[in-house]
Amino acid sequence: MVSIKFEQGTVIAQETLTPSIFRTTIHAPNIAAEALPGQFVNIKCGAPASYDPLLLRPFSFNRIDSEGGTFSVLYRVVGRGTELLRHIRVGDKLTALGPLGKGFVLPEQSKQMGPAAKPSVLLVAGGMGIAPFYPLATALVTHGLEVSLLYGARLSSDLADKTELKALGLRVLCCTEEQRGECPSLVTDLLQATIDAGDRFDLAYACGPRGMLSAVKRVCKDSELPLQLSLEEHMACGLGVCLGCSCERASDEGYWHVCTDGPVVWAEEVKL
Repeated sequence: MVSIKFEQGTVIAQETLTPSIFRTTIHAPNIAAEALPGQFVNIKCGAPASYDPLLLRPFSFNRIDSEGGTFSVLYRVVGRGTELLRHIRVGDKLTALGPLGKGFVLPEQSKQMGPAAKPSVLLVAGGMGIAPFYPLATALVTHGLEVSLLYGARLSSDLADKTELKALGLRVLCCTEEQRGECPSLVTDLLQATIDAGDRFDLAYACGPRGMLSAVKRVCKDSELPLQLSLEEHMACGLGVCLGCSCERASDEGYWHVCTDGPVVWAEEVKL
């Protein structure tokens, strides 16, 4: 059983990937040792002794190096917390709580998909929904699976991790809204076009805005393609106490708490 830990880590790298997207790498060996693809970490973005901002911020694990004792988070600056994190200096301390939530279920662990000699897996990312996919892709490739990525963003400059995922051996197809009229500009349209072209997959994973996930769910259901969703919700505690990240169950029997029941769920389990 994974144990959740508060740990004061040390920032060892700050990277600017695009004008608005950044990666922070933190040495926090106790958290990194147990982190799994699809889980997340809550980070206190200000100085350890400060209460500004008061609440920790949730981030998907974008890189996990359990042997080196580090993890990275990928983010866009959208508010005070991420603005502070962007300007933390290498060598500074950050308080983190994690690993939190339930991660991705790998094909060999899944009861939702039938047997396949070499399963073909599809990743669908919208915007910052790319954040949790590098650790997942690494695990899938390590198991010898064929992995494709469909990745959509507003602008070409918003595409992060594309080169690194290609280097892992993924087939990567990208689309942006600025390409409107030239080819599918939305990743959901690219997904439909890919399936209509005859591409077949045994399992799909998706992460991105709620509207995108709803459309991906509909396409995958029509194609009888098992799908896991990594949900993005605002949250305060990350521990299932504040109930701020509730998401309606598909069974009409209450709510999922994204921080503890997720963030990864099977598509048929949740209403979108």
